[in-house]
Amino acid sequence: MRRKTKFFIRRIFLLTLMIALIAGVFFVVDAFINKDKDNSSNNGVPNVDSNTGKDKGDKDQNKDDDDKNDDGKDGDSTPEPVKDIDITLSAVGDIMYHESQINGAYDKETDSYDFKPYFDAIKPIIEAADIAVANFEGTTAGKEKRYQAYPLFNAPDDVLDAIKYAGFDVLSTVNNHTIDMRKDGVVRTIEKMDERGLAHVGTYVKKPDTRVLIQDVKGIKIAFLAYTEMLNGLESVMTPEDLDAMINVLDKTKIKEDIAYAKENKADLIVMFVHWGTEYMRTHNNAQKTWADFMISEGVDIILGSHPHVIQEAEHRTLDDRKAFIIYSMGNFISNQRQESLPDDPVQIEDGVILNIKIKKSGETGKTTIEDVSYTPTWVYRARQEGKSTYTYRVLPVMEYLESDQYPASIKDRMRKSYKDTMSKLGQN
Repeated sequence: MRRKTKFFIRRIFLLTLMIALIAGVFFVVDAFINKDKDNSSNNGVPNVDSNTGKDKGDKDQNKDDDDKNDDGKDGDSTPEPVKDIDITLSAVGDIMYHESQINGAYDKETDSYDFKPYFDAIKPIIEAADIAVANFEGTTAGKEKRYQAYPLFNAPDDVLDAIKYAGFDVLSTVNNHTIDMRKDGVVRTIEKMDERGLAHVGTYVKKPDTRVLIQDVKGIKIAFLAYTEMLNGLESVMTPEDLDAMINVLDKTKIKEDIAYAKENKADLIVMFVHWGTEYMRTHNNAQKTWADFMISEGVDIILGSHPHVIQEAEHRTLDDRKAFIIYSMGNFISNQRQESLPDDPVQIEDGVILNIKIKKSGETGKTTIEDVSYTPTWVYRARQEGKSTYTYRVLPVMEYLESDQYPASIKDRMRKSYKDTMSKLGQN
């Protein structure tokens, strides 16, 4: 009996030992399997966050991917190409206000002036430019000096509001009527432009640090210079010191200094306003050509001429690998000079033009070039105001109004002649 009991106990012990051994084997195998899983996860298999469905550690993983391209090289080593910059510069000629224009803009009931309607028709064209420039021929010296015109010009401040309304950005202020109202007139004209945010060049309230106006237009730096050939013999109304400091009269030394300054300040393009030539002559003279040759050779890219009150020739020039453009006179943009009042002068005193100059700065080379120049001929319409003795004026882009029913046939005939004369003079026919 005792022997059977011992045998039974031994069987139970062996069975227990076998169960323990089997359990131990399973435990060891399971440990190795879990270890392999952990190693597999650490060797590149992502852990998934059940809450978002996004890879844990996405930020670091994306950073690594962004920092390398398909070749495993740093992406930053190949910068994106710099894009070209394209802009349009629009320019017009003489903006003048004669007494009939001033009287036509006056509202007796409000005792105020409104010149803005004069520009309604061309406003969309001027506003479409990236920068628009003009020659302001006259002064805004204040009512105390009496509003007047030829031979001494002084217009209400409201004319500047109209110029701003039309979309102009930069005005040349130096011409043969600059000092009609003496030094005070020069200073006040500049102050009133400053109040309206109109940039200006050519005259100064005192000796400036630089005579050059630089404007950044969408990343293209344009340097504007402005000079006049004449001051109508009024030089003596200012001291020699003030005249030298405040008024830009054509001078080769000063022009060279201005061009050098523009280049030193990394100007991409140099534009010169120049008031020169002979009034009412439709062909430029030898002096104009001599000055133009000098300016272009020194580095001016665009020359915008004024003073003759009629349109003169335009030229494209190439110097080495540089393109330049000259228009010797852009004519009258607005004035009261016309057939009815000046029958002995050429009828083209009614004609003007809006230059549209396409400019490109290469993103690859950084070089700035004149790509194209196109012309929008304009004509100054004048008509007596209903029930009044005064006139109203409109600057009309000719082609937009030739097919319009707004004007009679006699007016359209004058517009057609204006268009033909302008385009022929500019070599477009």
